[in-house]
Amino acid sequence: HGNKWFSTPNKSLIFSFFFLPEIPLKKIGIFPLLAGVSIVKGIHTITDILTGLKWPNDIMLNQKKMGGILIESRTTNKGLGLVVGIGLNVNESPDNFPKELNNKATSLFIYSGEEFKREIIISSILNEFESLYFHDWQNITSLWEKYCIHKNNTITFHNGEKFLQGEFQGITNSGYAQIKLNGEIETFPAGMITL
Repeated sequence: HGNKWFSTPNKSLIFSFFFLPEIPLKKIGIFPLLAGVSIVKGIHTITDILTGLKWPNDIMLNQKKMGGILIESRTTNKGLGLVVGIGLNVNESPDNFPKELNNKATSLFIYSGEEFKREIIISSILNEFESLYFHDWQNITSLWEKYCIHKNNTITFHNGEKFLQGEFQGITNSGYAQIKLNGEIETFPAGMITL
């Protein structure tokens, strides 16, 4: 959507990894959720800071964005391949962000006043991702909802055509948003939420 991600050398954690999942194409929407839960659990294990999730791919801390997920798929000669891209603000101070983002962005350092070793955080996130992918696939939706910061809250939803206001009910097993609009629950595969 033309958004930019600002990173600070030696302070941000920006990485991507490629893998060939052995799942049906219709389940591809679950990967942003899997990545999000892995990030929340991985950060909490190392820092004892509990971040939250905003549908579909934002990592939130203290009502501000501290990370994001971007997943792209490619068809290869070995089948469907996924690139999982993750950007996290770890050790940034407020002056590392453009002024227009100071009320919207944060970092683990801004929140806690403590610097963290980025290598340990990335290891923890990848360990969580691997564990969830191989052993806890069926619980991803409920785990994601556990960390969602806006479940049952009124949100503004932009689906590319218009802005809608409703109550965020949760997500489907495919990772689609369920939003109550005018008393009825509607399902959306994509869009942007404003809190």
